[in-house]
Amino acid sequence: MNSMGTVIKFTFMTRFRSKSFRVMSIILILLLSVMIHLPSLIDRLKSDEATKIGVFGGKHAELAGKLTEFYNKQQNSDIVIVPLQDGGSQAANDAAGKKQIADKDIKGYVEFTDAVEAGFPKVVYKSESTMEFSFKNKLQTTLQLIKTDVALQGAGLAAEQKANIQAPVNLETVQISTNENAAAGKTESQMVMSYALVYAMLFMLYMGVIGFGNMVAMEITAEKSSRVMEILITSVSPLKQMFGKIIGICLLALSQIALTIAVAAVNLSLSSSSKLIKELHLNWSDLQISLIVYFLIFYLLGFFIYATVFAAVGSLVSRTEEVGQAIMPVTLLIVAAFMIAMFGLSNPTAGFVVTMSYVPFFSPLIMFLRIGMSSPAVWEIWLSILIQFAAILGMAWVAAKIYRTGVLMYGKRPSWRELRKAMRAYKI
Repeated sequence: MNSMGTVIKFTFMTRFRSKSFRVMSIILILLLSVMIHLPSLIDRLKSDEATKIGVFGGKHAELAGKLTEFYNKQQNSDIVIVPLQDGGSQAANDAAGKKQIADKDIKGYVEFTDAVEAGFPKVVYKSESTMEFSFKNKLQTTLQLIKTDVALQGAGLAAEQKANIQAPVNLETVQISTNENAAAGKTESQMVMSYALVYAMLFMLYMGVIGFGNMVAMEITAEKSSRVMEILITSVSPLKQMFGKIIGICLLALSQIALTIAVAAVNLSLSSSSKLIKELHLNWSDLQISLIVYFLIFYLLGFFIYATVFAAVGSLVSRTEEVGQAIMPVTLLIVAAFMIAMFGLSNPTAGFVVTMSYVPFFSPLIMFLRIGMSSPAVWEIWLSILIQFAAILGMAWVAAKIYRTGVLMYGKRPSWRELRKAMRAYKI
């Protein structure tokens, strides 16, 4: 056991002190800090000037006036309506509107056409940009309010009655569970916090398993290609070497996660990040400690099940240049799990997502997603954990035999037949 502890310590300290790890950690700190403070930076850099939108009234001057009046009443509105002189024809209006846009007087212009749809004139917005979805949605909402106001005026209702009809309906979302053994459903605030946490942690799981799992394979292949393995094999058994490297790099990954969480917490606690927290509707009192505990459990399970495979594959490769190609099938499994998890964010109770949460190579991401975004029963969570634990033991047994066989095989990559024959000679 002492020899394994030595391998763990050596692997961890060598990588921890390496220049590449320090540089990547600094880059990670800077990127995370910039991303968290990005909304406040954008607010400081962007112009406070509102976007000017022209409007041609023509036969519908009353509606154009209501549109102008609506935005004039808004405080700190990012849209200003500029009334434009009607030219008497479509061509004249287009020519005048294009000139105003070319002169940077307006961003675009609105026209009320003679065509009628659902009792209201068809409205056209024209501009040079083709991706102004936010402006379209804002104008559409305003025009819907104007349409409703015109209809209510014709009905002869009092101002108070009109205000009550136009007031938005308050809809609160509460999660429930049809499973009696599941935990209680989450409130809307808890769901927002869970979504943000799950989204961030899925990326951490994905990047951690890919980055540090690849590091396991590279570490083994580098020692093998430099013939250091032949010296190490005399003092430490291959089995202890493999698990020592896996545990050492796992500790390195956990240290980087701790660093990431600490940097994020410090940046989010600063006053400049309050806007981001407010926009995301995050409430720290809704942070579930159990979700962080489950993250650590599933991170470790996911790391070990993939790391054992990476270690086995790395032991079969003689040159570091071949590692990327050799581990590609395993990497594709992680990518597939991540894509299913992204789909499951919006539909965590789908049958396909539930099924994949019990498949060992997918469950670290998928079951963690289900815990955060739905309310699976406790027995479902622990069944998934037990399946993964059994899969890790099985993969570790196979990987250990492959590792013992592969670390001293040089030259071309052995065929499956040669590998099976050599593996039978060793007993774990």
